[in-house]
Amino acid sequence: MIESQFNRKNLQATILLALVGLAPLCFSSFRRLDILIGVGVFLGSTVVFLLGYGAWLKRITVLSDGLEVKSVLLPFWKRFYRFAEFDYSELCHTRQGEVLRLIKDGRRVVSVSSFLYQNYECIWQSIAVKGKEQFSVRETAEVISEYKLSRIYIAGGFFGLLTFLMALMPLGQYWEGKDVTWGLILFSLLGALFFGTLFLGVLFPCQRITVWQGQIDVRRLLWPFRVKHYQLADFDGCYYVTAKHDYFGLKEDEMRWLVKNGKVVIDMQEDVYRNFEALKNATQTNFLGQLELTTIQIMKYSLGKKIQL
Repeated sequence: MIESQFNRKNLQATILLALVGLAPLCFSSFRRLDILIGVGVFLGSTVVFLLGYGAWLKRITVLSDGLEVKSVLLPFWKRFYRFAEFDYSELCHTRQGEVLRLIKDGRRVVSVSSFLYQNYECIWQSIAVKGKEQFSVRETAEVISEYKLSRIYIAGGFFGLLTFLMALMPLGQYWEGKDVTWGLILFSLLGALFFGTLFLGVLFPCQRITVWQGQIDVRRLLWPFRVKHYQLADFDGCYYVTAKHDYFGLKEDEMRWLVKNGKVVIDMQEDVYRNFEALKNATQTNFLGQLELTTIQIMKYSLGKKIQL
């Protein structure tokens, strides 16, 4: 039996970096109000981050026939997997080190990172799951995208709540019997516009994608009444995209772009879909290359700019 051991130095650096990043956002957003509100928002954001980070961190125990995964914050929330349940294992290299991913039903169920775990080598050598083999898509297989609900509920809910609070700020001043100035109204509108844009940015990449017999149907979460139909043969090919930015130094984002006439038509992101691997395997087409782009470049190409290498 092998139990995972966290790399405390990297975890402490990640938490410190997150707190440093949250502080200016909270205080700059509320610079026109009482400083206590900024402090309260910062402390609240810190608590939410630490709770989410603690729930996301997993302790892994490798046994003879499988492994047990449980949350650090919620130790009673645990799951046991037998090695035979996994389809295959995949070894990836990032700027923070190696990541071993265990795939089940097209989903990345377990990820073991050398950045997070001090005894990564021992864990990796003890996991008896075969490596990835050449994948062949069955023509009768239907693959339907599955959202990562944590992204919608946590990130979307957080920015949606901030948008709502910023929009109601003048009304709160009015209820308290204070003067509502044009400066406060302008600040409220700008704040609501800023957080509303972030809210839409969280939901914009979410698409319900259905792949069946070479046909792809796409329906956006923000506009579910419109369905676009494509044939896999219509695309020029696909790009594998890696984002240069890191979320608190934890990981790199992976995407697959289906391209037609040099423009991105379908964007599939690892942090949006639970079954990203299944979608990636079901949309095998002409490989155009692997790109490493910045956040700004990804936004421009996703919004319709022609890809220029």
